[in-house]
Amino acid sequence: MMMKLLEIRARIRSLYQKFETYIDPVIKFIVAFVVFQMVNNALGSDPRLTRIPIVLVLSLLSAFTPSSVLVFLAGILALAHIYVVSPFLAILAALLFVILYLFFIRFTPGLGYVLVAVPILKMIGIPYVVPILMGLFVSPLAIIPTGCGVIIYYLFQILRDAAAKQVNMNMDDLLQLYIEVMDSLLGNKEMFLTIAVFAAVIIVVYLIRKLKFDYIFEIAIALGAVVNITGFLIVDLRLDISGQIGKMVLGTIGSAVIVYLIYMFRQILDYSASENVQFEDDSYYYFVKAVPKMDVTVPQFHVKRISGEEEQEEGLYEEDYQDEYSEDSEEGYYVEEDYVPDEEYDSNVEYEEEYPEEPEQR
Repeated sequence: MMMKLLEIRARIRSLYQKFETYIDPVIKFIVAFVVFQMVNNALGSDPRLTRIPIVLVLSLLSAFTPSSVLVFLAGILALAHIYVVSPFLAILAALLFVILYLFFIRFTPGLGYVLVAVPILKMIGIPYVVPILMGLFVSPLAIIPTGCGVIIYYLFQILRDAAAKQVNMNMDDLLQLYIEVMDSLLGNKEMFLTIAVFAAVIIVVYLIRKLKFDYIFEIAIALGAVVNITGFLIVDLRLDISGQIGKMVLGTIGSAVIVYLIYMFRQILDYSASENVQFEDDSYYYFVKAVPKMDVTVPQFHVKRISGEEEQEEGLYEEDYQDEYSEDSEEGYYVEEDYVPDEEYDSNVEYEEEYPEEPEQR
């Protein structure tokens, strides 16, 4: 079973390396399309912005630009929807988006897809993929885009509810609405506790996978899932939302499986063939444990087709060759009919071929 999985993995990686130039933009285009559609579904106030041509143009632009551009365009699209309902509310949302964007772009500009993945996976029910994956392959610095993604998810919900209340309000009502939005955001215990649990998962997985034990990556994934379940059990019981516990546990298990599959396609270590190496230089003596990566060579099949057509072609070639050399002798070709035997030659007489005498050796 494992060999079959390794062969499938090798074929997929080979295919990706061969067409990497075309696959990467396609994947980025699909991700951008999903992000813009999510923004339209959450804040679809202007029907003109939800049209497919506009979404396709924005997705195509994001396919050939860095991930930070995708985050910026998604924020602009969200602000455009909010502006249709309330220009004043759009100003408040713009300030919040600018703060989050500058905070993200300052420390982790290359992790834009993490920021947009959290709200998308949160809607699906498996946002726990992000903290386990970030702890396994990145560093604790990934807490920043992960936390910003959680804030954006809850901020969209708050802004959507606030936009629904925006009907025939005067300036005093708008000020009160702003206060309610900020209170809802800053007083959202579920949001801050979710960020805390995600940060704990990232740190635990990162620290564990730095240890020098066999199967440490698999152990890190499992313990990350345990920390996630334990943390959200405390959160759900504290906030009295125990109805989400079953969904959270299943989502965590599914997220751990997804992360393991991602890890498997990136690398698989063969701990049975590990070696302990010792060497030294002028200043240090080194103890190194070398663990080889498991990989298989994809068999290459070369099929040579043999049919009657090839034989017929060979026969035609021979006939053409004979015809070519049976043309008139004026062309300079040898033809059997043009050969005239020597009259002095008698076929009944055996002739002995004479060889020159070799010089005597002195």
